[in-house]
Amino acid sequence: MANAGRVLMDEGMGQEQPTSTAHRAGAVAATEWLATAFPEVGCSLASAQAVFKSPDSFWSEQIETCLAYQDRFASGMDDKIRAAHLIAFYSHQLSLAAGAIYLTTGLVPIVSGLRFETYSRAFDGQTLEAGRFHFLVEMPSGQGEMGREERDKSFHDVFVAHLRPVIAVVKRRCSLSTRAQWRLAADGLAGAFLEIGRRRREEEMAIEQALAIVKRAHSPLTSRELHYERIDVACAGGEGLRSRTYRIRGGCCLFYRAEGGSYCDTCVLLKRELRRDRLRAHLLGSKK
Repeated sequence: MANAGRVLMDEGMGQEQPTSTAHRAGAVAATEWLATAFPEVGCSLASAQAVFKSPDSFWSEQIETCLAYQDRFASGMDDKIRAAHLIAFYSHQLSLAAGAIYLTTGLVPIVSGLRFETYSRAFDGQTLEAGRFHFLVEMPSGQGEMGREERDKSFHDVFVAHLRPVIAVVKRRCSLSTRAQWRLAADGLAGAFLEIGRRRREEEMAIEQALAIVKRAHSPLTSRELHYERIDVACAGGEGLRSRTYRIRGGCCLFYRAEGGSYCDTCVLLKRELRRDRLRAHLLGSKK
């Protein structure tokens, strides 16, 4: 594993660093909101009773389990498609967990533990069993003195440091390039921040902070293609105008290479006008 990732993300492993009562209360409220708004991801504050593996141990022991889980999303996946889906899935869930805390409190959580677990979710009037990542996080002290730009840099650095060893493991196992994985990770963060902002009615602020993180100079997350786009479409019968902001991907999940697969509506490989036509159709078909 990369030493830089280990130093930043394992700092304080097993002992929660002190933080103010107000900051902890804010983090608790954020995780409670996350559990209701996005039950597809788990997040808990560090405690002596928590049973998790360190991120390094988890990925050295559970990589095959996580790759195999991706087969539920499509048939005929090869290792590179599984790897692309896994890094997209993981970075999105990581960004939902960390982003919920960051966007509501301004605090940058440190992931000290990780597990993959089964939970029940409602779908089409049925209850299904699905898998999710559950993050154990710690809240380091001293963050209250940081300004906005410094906090954005801190979130970026911690996010990159955490993912660097994960990306290395996935590359060794599946041969998916480092650059391809970083693009997917940036897409995951940008998409998660948009979802959080939309749910909290703070979309513009969430977009601004996401871009401050993924567009940093010399960052592995940076790509020209990743951006947000506002789509407007007139409803039939004079019912007015629908508008929605979409995250346009900078990377590709390779779903089109699976059996029966296709390009996502926000895929980087689609021509701009075709992508916009598909997003307009999506917006017209939504329940908004």
